[in-house]
Amino acid sequence: MTLEEWIELYNSKTPAPFVRDKRYELFYCPDKGFCEIGQSGNMIIAHQMAGDIRYWKERIEEAARASGITIGGTWCVRKAIKAYIRLLDYEIVEDYSLSDGAHRYVCRNKKTGKEARVSPAFWFPESHIQAYFVTWQI
Repeated sequence: MTLEEWIELYNSKTPAPFVRDKRYELFYCPDKGFCEIGQSGNMIIAHQMAGDIRYWKERIEEAARASGITIGGTWCVRKAIKAYIRLLDYEIVEDYSLSDGAHRYVCRNKKTGKEARVSPAFWFPESHIQAYFVTWQI
């Protein structure tokens, strides 16, 4: 797919349309999608992404390890956060119910044992979708 086609797909699945953020470098692979990647302190950040999440997570972690970075961060703006947790080979080891009905999850990777934290960030009012901040050990 072209970058424009990947962006159309992204826009069809998220409550906030893609707007290029020049603070991040844009990576594009026709058969894998696109991802904006940047750094904040000792954290590598995946900004906006569409396509093969496993592929992009591997690329992000390769770049982080090469730079000595040990923490990854992103946010998820899709409805099924538990599906993403499972897709990336994590299991929920702690589930904190919050007073507003949202949940905070502590997860462990089934292969590496490294942890991830998935925390409520904000709601998209029009779609009632909960966005999550996600941080993980690399």
